[in-house]
Amino acid sequence: MSIARTILFKSLVRPYYRQNAGLFVFLYFIMIVAVGRANEAGLLEYHYSLIKGMMVNPVIFILVLFAWFLYAKKCEQFVVHTVQRQDFNFLNMFSLMNANKAFGLLFLVQHILFLPISLYVLVILGVGFYKHWYLQMFLVFFYVLAICLASARWYLYLLQNPGKRYAYRWRISSPVMDRFYWSFFIRYILTSRKLHFFVIKIYGCCILYLMLVNQAPGEHDLSMILLFYSFGLLGHGVLIHQLRAMEETRLSFYRGLPLSLFRRWTQYGWLYFFLFIPEIMTIGWLVPNHLQYTGAFLFVFFGYSVLLLLNSLLFVKFFRMLDYLKIIVGIFFIIFIGVLTGILLWLSVFSFILSIYLFFSRYYLFER
Repeated sequence: MSIARTILFKSLVRPYYRQNAGLFVFLYFIMIVAVGRANEAGLLEYHYSLIKGMMVNPVIFILVLFAWFLYAKKCEQFVVHTVQRQDFNFLNMFSLMNANKAFGLLFLVQHILFLPISLYVLVILGVGFYKHWYLQMFLVFFYVLAICLASARWYLYLLQNPGKRYAYRWRISSPVMDRFYWSFFIRYILTSRKLHFFVIKIYGCCILYLMLVNQAPGEHDLSMILLFYSFGLLGHGVLIHQLRAMEETRLSFYRGLPLSLFRRWTQYGWLYFFLFIPEIMTIGWLVPNHLQYTGAFLFVFFGYSVLLLLNSLLFVKFFRMLDYLKIIVGIFFIIFIGVLTGILLWLSVFSFILSIYLFFSRYYLFER
């Protein structure tokens, strides 16, 4: 491997995958591990049905392409931010390299960053060739190629023009929001964790909508829907872990403010209520045509209780990401048992009460 390629890999590729390891673990769990346990059709049939739905339904096809575009923007945001950091000024030496060679290296970097999508695209192309969906194959292949080429060209432009600044940012500025502690977390998500947030919300809302709309008339068994719905809820765990890490490193001043525990807890309560609004809106949209009011209450209360519990657990101890993911898997199996035995509502009540107890009993005792 050339020195230039090694520098780019160590500066851009390795830090990117290290920073986003939690997101990839969540996607791996949702797309591969969880399928064999919750879907009797099996892994291959599950992904074949996903690809078929994408290829034959224009709306789903466009949504998938948009999701890939968001992922490309996440890669682009990371690379641009890294290039513009003072401690990575040495990357500007690539502007002295032959433009075509530098572009080729940057294209290779972008392709490796895009590898989670590219590998799945190969499967899509194989299914498309088998089913003779040549137009869709053409669009998918050249869409991914165009994204990687455009991103590499943008990186090269920034390296050749170091005075330029990538100024696009999500920013919320409101005198009302500035008064609330939870607004710091919202700002952090919209600036640093957009893709993770959107992936979780798209998954959760699509699962609710597609599974409830396609449910047979008169069918009121929500067991399978609740299981897939719980995947998305537990996927919030990675995001919650990142929020708590940010809080402990950047918002430590809050612990010393003269505020009651109840007021502190309400800040977290509002935070996860606002983060849960997309699912609440989707559930409200499906009532009463596709979902009864009792079922809607169960979905909302169950989801909100799980989010609060995942947050409160990190006040007991700030677990490493791997250990925290093990706890999340254990919670899933408890939920699985609750769904099978029909006690999910009582399990939700217990989760809500436990989240309050852990927060009030461990908040001031917590030390990272």
